[in-house]
Amino acid sequence: MKKNKLEYQILVFLLIGGLATTIDFVIYNYLFSFFSINTSKLISMLSSSLFSYFMNKIFTFNKGKNYNQKYLIKFYIIFLLNLLTNIFVNYYVYKLTSIKLLAFILATLFGMIVNFIGQKFFVFK
Repeated sequence: MKKNKLEYQILVFLLIGGLATTIDFVIYNYLFSFFSINTSKLISMLSSSLFSYFMNKIFTFNKGKNYNQKYLIKFYIIFLLNLLTNIFVNYYVYKLTSIKLLAFILATLFGMIVNFIGQKFFVFK
């Protein structure tokens, strides 16, 4: 049963992550024309992470009925770690390659790993 629950959580997390990544990507590309790469990434990540938090709280980790401020505080700790990882990878990959899409994809991949581990074992444990 535990294996099935973990598989379910990973699948739902990936589906929600796909939607959150779409939100992140659209906002990031729009803002990239107006702001620096780091500001664009900060705003797009904040938007997509809030979406991800509420969706994962409800659907992935089944904590939707329980409002607890500790979830939100822990989420922000993981969000900051994810944000730093995301901005760092995005900035350096773009600096090395000048390929915005590659930078975005690699930053998102590393961020997704940090985010799942943080939410599974720290925020919603």
